Amino acid sequence: MNHLNQNQFDQLVDVGVHKPAQYMGHELGVKQRIWETNQVHWVLTYPELYEVGASNLGHIILYSILNCVPNQLCDRAYLPEKDLAKRLREKNLPLFAVESRLPLKAFDLLGFSLSYELGATNILEMLDLAGIPLYSKDRHDFELNDLRSPPLIFAGGPTATSNPEPYADFFDFFALGDGEELLPEIGLVFSECKQSNLKRSQALQTLAEVPGVYVPSLYQVEENSGSIQPLHPLTPSTITRRVSTPIPHYGTGLVPNIETVHDRLTIEIRRGCTRGCRFCQPGMLTRPARDVDPEEVINAVEKGMKETGYSDFSLLSLSCSDYLSLPAVGVELRNRLADQNITLQLPSQRVDRFDENIAHIIGGSRKAGLTFAPEAGTQRLRDIVNKGLTDTDLLNGIRKAMETGYRKIKLYFMIGLPGETDNDVIGIAKTCQWLQESCNDIGHLKLNLTISNFTPKPHTPFQWHSVSKSEFIRRQKLLKEQLITLRGLKVNFTDVRISSIEDFLGRGDRKLAPVIEAAWKAGAGMDAWFESQDRAYEAWSLAIKKEGLDQKLRKLELGNWGEAQACTKEDLIRFCSQSLPWDHIDTGIDKSWLIKDLQLALQAIVVDDCSFNACSSCGVCGSELGHNEIAKPPAIPTLKIPQEPPVQKICRVRLCFSKTKPMHLISHLDLVRLIERALRRSQLPISYSGGFHPLPRMQVALALPLGVEALGEWMDIDFCKEVNPTNIKTKLQENLPEGINLSSSELVPVSKKSLSQELKEAIWSFNLKLASEETASLYEINKAVQSIIKSTTLMWRDLDKKGRKRERDFRGELKSLKLKTSVNESNELTLIKHVEVQFHSYITPLGKSIKPEFIKYWLAKYLGKSIEITDLKRNQLILKRC
Repeated sequence: MNHLNQNQFDQLVDVGVHKPAQYMGHELGVKQRIWETNQVHWVLTYPELYEVGASNLGHIILYSILNCVPNQLCDRAYLPEKDLAKRLREKNLPLFAVESRLPLKAFDLLGFSLSYELGATNILEMLDLAGIPLYSKDRHDFELNDLRSPPLIFAGGPTATSNPEPYADFFDFFALGDGEELLPEIGLVFSECKQSNLKRSQALQTLAEVPGVYVPSLYQVEENSGSIQPLHPLTPSTITRRVSTPIPHYGTGLVPNIETVHDRLTIEIRRGCTRGCRFCQPGMLTRPARDVDPEEVINAVEKGMKETGYSDFSLLSLSCSDYLSLPAVGVELRNRLADQNITLQLPSQRVDRFDENIAHIIGGSRKAGLTFAPEAGTQRLRDIVNKGLTDTDLLNGIRKAMETGYRKIKLYFMIGLPGETDNDVIGIAKTCQWLQESCNDIGHLKLNLTISNFTPKPHTPFQWHSVSKSEFIRRQKLLKEQLITLRGLKVNFTDVRISSIEDFLGRGDRKLAPVIEAAWKAGAGMDAWFESQDRAYEAWSLAIKKEGLDQKLRKLELGNWGEAQACTKEDLIRFCSQSLPWDHIDTGIDKSWLIKDLQLALQAIVVDDCSFNACSSCGVCGSELGHNEIAKPPAIPTLKIPQEPPVQKICRVRLCFSKTKPMHLISHLDLVRLIERALRRSQLPISYSGGFHPLPRMQVALALPLGVEALGEWMDIDFCKEVNPTNIKTKLQENLPEGINLSSSELVPVSKKSLSQELKEAIWSFNLKLASEETASLYEINKAVQSIIKSTTLMWRDLDKKGRKRERDFRGELKSLKLKTSVNESNELTLIKHVEVQFHSYITPLGKSIKPEFIKYWLAKYLGKSIEITDLKRNQLILKRC
């Protein structure tokens, strides 16, 4: 068990890879854990880039919970970008966990979040980089305590829960449903297996007894029906997903050092949705609805904002508006955080529940975005899909948003929904035009549309529906023709090709494992990213064709909507009762209820939300999965007058600081964000800028190149009250990470010039290293240095911000250049491979100064040899008064 030492890590992760800080760990909230004192070692991974995975709430919650279980330790891992993956393979180094830097194969349990069908290729990439066999059958059946034993590989998440079969051959087991209680139970059972020194196969048989655990190797595919049947009499024929109550407290687990996709505190307020939208798999997979107690939400947000230093927070649910306590919770939080320059954001909301109460709580110091999802362009189609939304609801919600100051609103629509006609497609454009015209008396409504492609999902009433890629393309073209005449619209269409692959995988069976492997080998990966979609489609198409499945993607299709409506009730039930690859996964919803709901859809009959109206008899509620738990909404407090952040500049503190390893890997913008969050956590009386997006009045002098350590940097911070600079230094340092150290602080006049105008000189040092095939004497290098010093011009050619060629003379900015090693007769002819160089540069009022790469270029030119620079440091920034 060898972890990457600091030297190995420095050689592997440097400025040569994109965003190196994503691999360094050391986030706020991470606690040092001792490997030897914990018996069970987990590593949880969200198989996406760090900026996506590290901000995923489910990932953070499960990581935090497992680290609270006695005798268990949990680390994290993420998909590396292609440049680091290439380095790992070239150096024959395994993929490592971000905190311990231990190889993934050193852990006991390696869990992947499978939340997206095409994410499977990312998982294969990570397994390959970790040196772990892709297929479970190829992992040797060692005893658990044998150091040669690979970890048990498992997956959880919505895709794993809905239909694990396409991925079954790659995993030792699946954790179905909510993981808050399930994963700790798995850990305790595994601990007992480890103490008993069981083999991997024996441990899997034991884990299969845990409710919610599905071990594919203990089941086989029945040849005639295609159904999944247990191999042993004691193995359950169906596996029921687990249900847990949300615990908001665990959402504050860690704060990344770099900007992430969701760069804010996120607190869950409600889990589960009972609206019954017939296309929506999350709504079906998360029943029953469970509200979080309002006071618990308030306390979690208030505590989380203090601990993290975030300026934004989000309340999360599949349907936030259905959390009836939202207005009261929102107003109470706005009141409590009124003086902290905080913004509340909400995900997509029910437009029929949007009112003044909700409008007043969104935003804060700045206006947050507003998103609604009508889904369909006509009332008829919204009834078919059970959206439960009328045209009147839609218009009233949009008008209410505009009356409260919103002029840009995002709307989600789908095309290809069951029962859709061309009139329904055109109806999307007509709806947008009608909304704009109906709101003209308030102002000009600008709409940002996202048009996605419906794909049938397991465990929904539409799981038997068929889709057509060519029909999607035709309908997209039809809609574009209708939208082109409308003004004030921004439209984004989902890639039809990727949607077709999602559908192919999402309703597949175990025969698809070779397809997934072939797609990965053909270059599929990070398929959800826009820039990857051409490559992804080509790779998946080749893989599907290779396995001979391009002409026959699936046998079970309902056909078009008209044919389904013409079916007799008996024929429809008979057709839908055929075995599906996911029938052994018990989500709690009866398959017979899905068939009945499909029949209602064929008649465009709307079913009420069972959280607030009559039970729909879906089968979920009971002793095993629980019942809908709806919190009684408290009274809405009186909204206090919003406070503008303090803008007065009473005093300014100038701080000198160093930025050393590991923080040398974060960018200048991430450094500024990090300091801003530290200021918030320290609760110091910061002064803010005015305008739409108030920011702390602070300035960090002269952005430092990525990967460079600095020993004498400066920053100015303005305060709205008189402060003691020594106390400021102490309080701020307490909230800064290792690698950012404050060395001095002093008061400076607020009327003084900005810090950038105070800069005078910069002192740099680096090791000059000759290329492997090159040699030079100390005398030669010193001669090159002296030639630069004696030059009357030092020209540098590059491009300006507009891409135009330019040539500048930097001789006036060079104050000194010298070798740190003294040159004399005894050593001047000594051949060397590297030598330390120091140079001193003036900084002009416009920020013009010499960069280390300039010195490198001039030295290489005079030496006539290939050189590189290492161990680059900015030793000091000198201010004019110094």
